[in-house]
Amino acid sequence: MQTINPFELILSKLEQLQTTVDIISINSPRQKPPEPVDPNRIIDLPEAAKILRKPVGTVRGYIHSRNLPATLVGKGYLIKYSELMNWFETFQNNTRQESKKTAPDKMMESRKRYRKD
Repeated sequence: MQTINPFELILSKLEQLQTTVDIISINSPRQKPPEPVDPNRIIDLPEAAKILRKPVGTVRGYIHSRNLPATLVGKGYLIKYSELMNWFETFQNNTRQESKKTAPDKMMESRKRYRKD
């Protein structure tokens, strides 16, 4: 009695799947290019979180602790898109400069910040 190699069966199934995926990808419509973004538009907190790819709570923390420019309207924050992008660039530059500091420098800054007077 001759047995079928299970690996050959798996490879044949994979080839079938690959041809199916190729056919689907050829027939699928192309994605349209992203629309230009108006720099003067106003966005809310969830949309800003989606742009920054961070949770809403983290973006709210940026507003409170890292001076992300936002206006409190009712119970929600509104942010101008251009100000968000400018803040992100400065935030990114600041974190790069901080990452260049050595570990002893960071430790001394931490000690100065949290020392008891």
